[in-house]
Amino acid sequence: MLRVITFCLLLSISFTAFAQSVYNWNDHIAPIIYENCSSCHHDGGIAPFNLMTYQDVVTWAEEVHEAMEDREMPPWPADPDYRNFVGEVILDQAEIDLVHDWMLEGMALGDPSEVPDPPVFGENGSLLDRIDYTVAIEPYTLQSNTDEYRWFVIETNFTTPVYISKLEVFPGLPAIVHHADLSYDNTGNSLANDLLDPLPGFNQGTGTPTYSFYINAWQPGGNPAIYPDDWGIRVPPGADFVIEIHYGPGGIGMVDSTKMNLQFIQNPQNTRPVEVGWLLYDTAPCLVDGPLVIPANQVVTFHQESAPLQNDMSLISICPHMHQLGKSYRVWFESPAGDSVPLIDIPQWDFHWQKYYTFQQIQKIPAGSILKSEGVYDNTVNNDENPNSPPQTVTKGWTTEDEMFLCYFIYADYEAGDENIILDSTLLTSVPPLPERELDFTLFPNPAKQALYIQADMDSKFQYRIINVFGQVLHDSEMPKQDAVNIDFLPNGLYYLELYNENINSSKAFVKM
Repeated sequence: MLRVITFCLLLSISFTAFAQSVYNWNDHIAPIIYENCSSCHHDGGIAPFNLMTYQDVVTWAEEVHEAMEDREMPPWPADPDYRNFVGEVILDQAEIDLVHDWMLEGMALGDPSEVPDPPVFGENGSLLDRIDYTVAIEPYTLQSNTDEYRWFVIETNFTTPVYISKLEVFPGLPAIVHHADLSYDNTGNSLANDLLDPLPGFNQGTGTPTYSFYINAWQPGGNPAIYPDDWGIRVPPGADFVIEIHYGPGGIGMVDSTKMNLQFIQNPQNTRPVEVGWLLYDTAPCLVDGPLVIPANQVVTFHQESAPLQNDMSLISICPHMHQLGKSYRVWFESPAGDSVPLIDIPQWDFHWQKYYTFQQIQKIPAGSILKSEGVYDNTVNNDENPNSPPQTVTKGWTTEDEMFLCYFIYADYEAGDENIILDSTLLTSVPPLPERELDFTLFPNPAKQALYIQADMDSKFQYRIINVFGQVLHDSEMPKQDAVNIDFLPNGLYYLELYNENINSSKAFVKM
């Protein structure tokens, strides 16, 4: 009732009130919309309407207000208190209140001569800064009202290897496409099957595809896959791209034209190879308390554990996957030293928003570590997404009405220093400049768990500060007694301790474990 009253008030406010408004579009609202909404709400984007101008937001004011108040938008299912990722879009309450108050005041524009320019997106709504190749299926008319699987083959005719560094997907039917996976086939088998089928692509009635290498996957709400500079997936000359598309029910007669934009590494001589795969899956031995059966009218919890990793891993991105009965999904790893390191927690699963979450910096996972997870499924009438009414027992399967319990990882073999690679440049902050003269000192033990000791010949008073790899100052104070620095409050990772005074400064790296 409050929301209805709110918008009745909005509609009744005279435009003469704009001049008395505290907030306006130019100075207060446009930055919020452009930073958190427009990347999806633009021409060619995945959202159903644009939020690129003042008039766009006024037109959709009720929907914008409701989605923000209910925290449905902007969509960010991952818990930021568990782990932060690149591109995190979460409105704080102050921003939501500001938009609410602006609307109550009459949605003032501000000075018409100072309207800010909207953000600029690439060709056909692309979020990539450059498109080197587009993999597009021939328009396909869906043949069934139930789940439909189809494979589409696109010949490349590459004469030299290419290395994919960025990838984005535009589903032709966002409400029907359940997932779209990209692989390459350098055997020609998939192309032969496609040529046998009179329709675009082929299905299991014709044959099965050959996957020489699984490149990437897209689920509803998916965002671009972006790898570190000079890291990429090699596609050999002459390979054919294979797009697997799973269409959900209800699409018969609709025409799909899904496409994928790729960006290649320009000078690939020293490219680091990127690997992808479902390292946590929904069968034994990984599913430790399976099989994946969710009885009707029950809330059920399952767990996954990988075998100990054989080699050090440099983790780039992670993508958990469940269907409509999913309630929560949490993933972490346990190191050989006994540390538990958080990877991702989605406390309120949303089938419609399954993103690739890219870590803010490369996450090293040591050899011998075990990947672990906990997933909860709600097969009761309390789950608004439950596809069955009344609830029915659901098992593992490929259709939308079945369930899955998978976690997708994008990674590379570890090399020294990978954990220092920053993937989220927006978090870089400037540290106040310090004098250039250095002090020689030693930190021990290193790595350390609770306390770090400083050994140095200091004949004057010093301050110390702890800085993370993004340049953010986490602690700044005078030197402690006995030169022992408490680091128990820090999450595991790489940091820098800097000693400084008005004449001297010096820093050393250390690892909290």
